[in-house]
Amino acid sequence: MRFFCVFLTLVPLACSAPQNGGRRTTVKAKFVGDLGNTDHNVAGKVYIIDDDTMAIDKFSYDNKGFGVYIHVATKGRNVGGYVKNKILVPYPSGTEGEPIMKKYSGKGQLILDLKQVGVSAKDVKWVSVWCTVFNQSFGHLVV
Repeated sequence: MRFFCVFLTLVPLACSAPQNGGRRTTVKAKFVGDLGNTDHNVAGKVYIIDDDTMAIDKFSYDNKGFGVYIHVATKGRNVGGYVKNKILVPYPSGTEGEPIMKKYSGKGQLILDLKQVGVSAKDVKWVSVWCTVFNQSFGHLVV
C-alpha cells in the first residue's frame, strides 16, 4: 500500500468556540486510502492528521441507512476479526456518538477524534461506516 503526504484543508467544525477564529486551517496529512463503496453510496478518502485524529475527506453517504456510526479496529487479521474488535468513535467529537443522519455529497469531511476512545491513529487497522441495525459495513478501509 502506498503512503504519501498531502495537504488537506480542514473546514472548522461547528462548535461553541470556532477554532482559529473561524478561518480555514491547512495541515499536513498522511493519505491512508479510500473507503470501499459497499452500500448507500459511501465513499471518502481517509487521512491521518496526527496521532489522535483521522479525517474522511470527500465523504459521501446517501442517508438511507439506519443506525450508522463510524467505527475503527486496532485488532484483527481480517474483516471478521475487525468487526469483533470494532470501537465506536463518537461523532461529532465531544458527544457520545450520534448516528449519521444527513446526506453527504462528497464535499464534506468527517473529523474523527480518536483520543475520545484511547486509540492512536497509527494503531488503526480498519475504519468503517458501520450500520448497527443490520450489522454491516456500508464502506470500510483496511489500513
